[in-house]
Amino acid sequence: MIKSMTGFGKGESVGKFGRFAVEIRAVNHRYFDVSSRVPNSLGQLEDKIKNCLHQYIKRGKVNLALSHRRGEKDDRAAKIDEKAAVRYYRMLKTLKSRFKLQDDIKLSHLLFFPDVIAQDQPEHDANAMWPVIEKAVKAAALDCNKMREKEGRALYKDISGRMRTISDSIDEICTMIPGLVLDYKRKLEEKILELLEGKSYVIDKQRLETELAIFAKQSDVSEELTRAKSHLVALKETLLLTTEAGRRLDFILQELQREINTLGSKISGIKVSRSVVDIKSEIEKIREQAQNIE
Repeated sequence: MIKSMTGFGKGESVGKFGRFAVEIRAVNHRYFDVSSRVPNSLGQLEDKIKNCLHQYIKRGKVNLALSHRRGEKDDRAAKIDEKAAVRYYRMLKTLKSRFKLQDDIKLSHLLFFPDVIAQDQPEHDANAMWPVIEKAVKAAALDCNKMREKEGRALYKDISGRMRTISDSIDEICTMIPGLVLDYKRKLEEKILELLEGKSYVIDKQRLETELAIFAKQSDVSEELTRAKSHLVALKETLLLTTEAGRRLDFILQELQREINTLGSKISGIKVSRSVVDIKSEIEKIREQAQNIE
């Protein structure tokens, strides 16, 4: 069944490299687009993360945040970068001389600079971490899809109801069509009799039948009604798809709108016109909903 493009999901995984947590926020977008926020040391995995996500989310704007927390037994050792300390000391000494400062340069001043004291970073290959990270990404994507599927069911219910309304209106129009020609004939005869009242002219029955035939031909919307019903069937089938359905729905709705516009331009009956307006209104509401379907 269809899925919404809006959702949120979280996933975690634990391995020898520590704990990885992933959060996903997905919203409407015409294409599949991922913005990721990952630690610098894992930046090379962004393409893998994107490809993994694309297996579960086919369309939408996805914001992903990956955090990494090392295990409790972290054997990283702190060390002083003497070269950095000497460099900063010389800079401070130069400033002291230039501005004729009296204060002494203290150790606390040097320790203020973040790269004077550094922690050894264990050289772990990011690719070696990928299997653990992949589990977190998959878990977050599946969790996000639960929300998207839930909203998809709500969209399916709403759109299905509107499609039934459209179908009922089309059936109602079908019942009105035969009466349109008869009504046109009656009004045409009344108008002619009104114009010829008190005059000796005789109505040309053959000419009258010709006018009725022309009107019937111009008002023939059987093809439009058939195609409109066909589009409704296609919409129902598309709503049951588990793959991308949003773009397909939008295309079918455009074609349905076109048939209804043509139908409305051919028929001028008040009741039919009202039904056409109601159908257009429902199509527009479905198109708004379809903007949020994957």
